[in-house]
Amino acid sequence: MIAVYDAYDAASGSAEDCLKGLHLDEALRDTINAAYDFTQAGRKLSKIREGIMAGVEHCPICGISPPRQLDHYLPKSTFKALAIYPRNLVPICGDCNQSKASSVSALPNEQFLHAYYDVVPEIRFLEARPSTAQGLVVDFGIRAGGGLDPLLASRLSYQLNRLRLNTRYAREINSYLTSHTTALHMCFQFAGNEGVRSFLQTQSAVEFGRFHLNHWRPVLLEALGLDDQFCGGGFASILPAVAQPLGSVNPLT
Repeated sequence: MIAVYDAYDAASGSAEDCLKGLHLDEALRDTINAAYDFTQAGRKLSKIREGIMAGVEHCPICGISPPRQLDHYLPKSTFKALAIYPRNLVPICGDCNQSKASSVSALPNEQFLHAYYDVVPEIRFLEARPSTAQGLVVDFGIRAGGGLDPLLASRLSYQLNRLRLNTRYAREINSYLTSHTTALHMCFQFAGNEGVRSFLQTQSAVEFGRFHLNHWRPVLLEALGLDDQFCGGGFASILPAVAQPLGSVNPLT
């Protein structure tokens, strides 16, 4: 088993036949595979799950929901010997786990990033393209170039599409922006479009620091701050405000 784990580390989690453990007794492989059920809370191997989940607030793939499940990066149905190997177990939300499924593509550009082995450079690659022509519609995509390896960019695009992240982000955007409704209207009231732009830029900087360079929320705010129609009052039809008494405190001072 140690040899299989060492081979997994050496291959950085890539799907190789030697990781299936076919040289091991079939009964042993089945026992290891069945042992995964004992990682559930309150069972003998629950410490494995607890250690992996500790300190992870949001799904590392989508950044939307808390991770409630463990994903077998290489599916345990095929790689039974890796069923309880911690480096093959990634904290993930239910939506991402369901969309990822258990298949492993042989194509290099159709392989999910491995949370433990793939090195993602500290550069911006997620971009948001908002349109306010009919409500607010935002298209997220991967920005090519800028120091991002072409194969990595292709894998990121595949992951974004396979997990239907644009559809899932669309469900989150309105409820998320609603929390900024009052601030947007007050900034517009006291400083016009530049007040709105300044707020969005400042808030995006706060959230880039709270999350990371390619989290959908600050990327969205930054893009909206560059959208003249949204900053010029277009936000009001998307996020209507409840009437407020005059004489409110200027939020920009």
